[in-house]
Amino acid sequence: MFHYLSHLHHFMSSTPATEPPRSSLRSDLDSIRIDEGQRAARLVIDDVSGRFSRISERAWQQLCRRDAGPMLWKQAHQAGWTRTRSSIASRRFSLLAIRIPIGSIDGIANWMAGYSGVLFAPIAIMLWSAVIVAALLLAISRSPQWIHGLQNLPYFLSATHSLLIAATFLATKTVHELAHAVMCRRMGARSKSVGIFLFCGVPSPYCDVTDVWRLPSAIRRAAVMLAGIYVELIIAAIATFVWCAANDPAIRLLAMNLMIVCGVSTVLFNANPLMRYDGYFVLMDWVRSTNLRREARDCFQATVTSRIAGAAYGRFRRHDFRGIALSIYHAASLGYRSLILIAIATLLLSVADAIHLRFVAVVIVTLAATAMLLRQIKSLYVVLRGEGHWMRVRSWRRFVVVLTLVGMLIAVLLIPVPRYRHVVGIVDAADAVNVFLPPDSQIQTVATEVGEHVREKQLLATLANSYELIEQARLDGELRLAELQTIIARRSALDRPQVATKWATLQAAEDSVKMLLNDVHRRLDQTNVVAPVAGTILPPSPRTETTGDASSIWMAGQVGGLADSREPWCRISPQGQRQAIFRIDARDHDKIIKGSEICVHLQNGSTEVFSTEIQSVSAIEIDSQSITQEANYQILCPLPNSDSAEMMDSLGATCSGVIRLPSRAIAADLVYWISEFVRGQI
Repeated sequence: MFHYLSHLHHFMSSTPATEPPRSSLRSDLDSIRIDEGQRAARLVIDDVSGRFSRISERAWQQLCRRDAGPMLWKQAHQAGWTRTRSSIASRRFSLLAIRIPIGSIDGIANWMAGYSGVLFAPIAIMLWSAVIVAALLLAISRSPQWIHGLQNLPYFLSATHSLLIAATFLATKTVHELAHAVMCRRMGARSKSVGIFLFCGVPSPYCDVTDVWRLPSAIRRAAVMLAGIYVELIIAAIATFVWCAANDPAIRLLAMNLMIVCGVSTVLFNANPLMRYDGYFVLMDWVRSTNLRREARDCFQATVTSRIAGAAYGRFRRHDFRGIALSIYHAASLGYRSLILIAIATLLLSVADAIHLRFVAVVIVTLAATAMLLRQIKSLYVVLRGEGHWMRVRSWRRFVVVLTLVGMLIAVLLIPVPRYRHVVGIVDAADAVNVFLPPDSQIQTVATEVGEHVREKQLLATLANSYELIEQARLDGELRLAELQTIIARRSALDRPQVATKWATLQAAEDSVKMLLNDVHRRLDQTNVVAPVAGTILPPSPRTETTGDASSIWMAGQVGGLADSREPWCRISPQGQRQAIFRIDARDHDKIIKGSEICVHLQNGSTEVFSTEIQSVSAIEIDSQSITQEANYQILCPLPNSDSAEMMDSLGATCSGVIRLPSRAIAADLVYWISEFVRGQI
């Protein structure tokens, strides 16, 4: 929700720049008297610009009588209340924040307000609040699962159509803004225009409910401003229960996406008073500030900057409690917004990598960073030239201040910071021995099952080979016939020596048949499949195509099927040694080497984290069949030994790993991105 507000600020300056002309107030301004405790205030409404402001009743009467001081007239002039309007009052255009109005939604909100009791009635609010608290406690109890499940979110985004993801985001934010409009109607105010807000190129709906500032009750104003957060938390609570109950990984990841968008992001952005969203306006109304961010900045200048710049700085120094508190708020808000912008840029790049739009993300991040950098350079230039409040500050002091700020910026860019790489893989046996079956053989019996411990040479299965049995019967007949002919020829050779040559020929034929028969017997002996080593029976792969779970394969169900000699029938693990297999993209391939430390977490309900090292790193493989020509490589990491039960529970389970990379400065990352952009590798 966005509010179009212009504000007056109550501060005094010993050296105002230039006294503005004392004009009269515009006749089209509307005002409402508000009694706030012991202080009377005046709500000033500018219907032309759609802005609302609060000012003390005493200051308003001074402006109306035209006997106000120069600073009060200056602020009224900047707010656009005088007949000679100030350009400062106009809203500055920014490429990073563009609003595109579409139309009014007040009619729809008025119709929906009659049916909104299921959400906004007092008893409904109590019930839904209990549901939200229950979902929060459930999420906290399973925090290891969903925190580590976030590692799979980029893969879910890459496998999901981008239009579906965008539709989900727009739908939830539309519900958020619609809740503002409906609650505004329930409280007796009107909602104005709706439209699309482009923040760093990312579209999001917005609803103008600035008419809520006409309401005299602070509780009613807060209810309107918090309605969107309340509805999104309800969606997040329902998604939490779905995430806990669903078995389908796709449904769980979709529910987690809603938990993040409607839960975590709503708290971090909309409810956070450090950002200029719903929580900010609630806090601004609570502390009775007309412009909390600008007043906090002014207090910071009067409390902190004035002491750095010296006595010649164009502001009185403040040391009261409100000034100190708002100075702390300004510093916290500035730091938090900087961290949020960095986090958004990082998330945007990671999501763009997953959906193969890295070039677009780098362009957006570069433009945003350039715009903010130019703004800071302009501020430093104002200080260096001695403009505004710095007019009477000595040049050497201004130079030291600018040099210190530039040095701090360079230090932030050049100081190496730790870098980490998050990877996702599966768990498999490290020392498994493959057991293959002869080709064209049929499984007749199975004497073992997955998970059982077998001895060396123990029978695993028997095979039936009808071709070899027919060949054995044929060769048995030929051997008996050859033996009979040989006996007859031997007896005849005793009386007739000329038959000895024939006898020798028949003897050679008999030996040949015996050799063929022995070969058939050898092949038939292979129908008794025995264990080559002692160990635990494992499935042929960590995951199977039919079940998706390696531990649920049933070997006895293969009786009667034909053996496939190209794939192992089963595997045997002698020592129970496990390993984590991670297949990741080719980034940082030269930084991830054998012996590097890695922390591995098994995502099978366990909270244990293993600290191990990379055992091997494969070469980069390029998928020539992929349109994007994806390049990947594998790393293997040993895991602690386990018994057969633990081995079967963890086999094929998803695991996440965190690799500590060499520290690198932010400036090095910027140079790397620019070089990639120039070479066209983004």
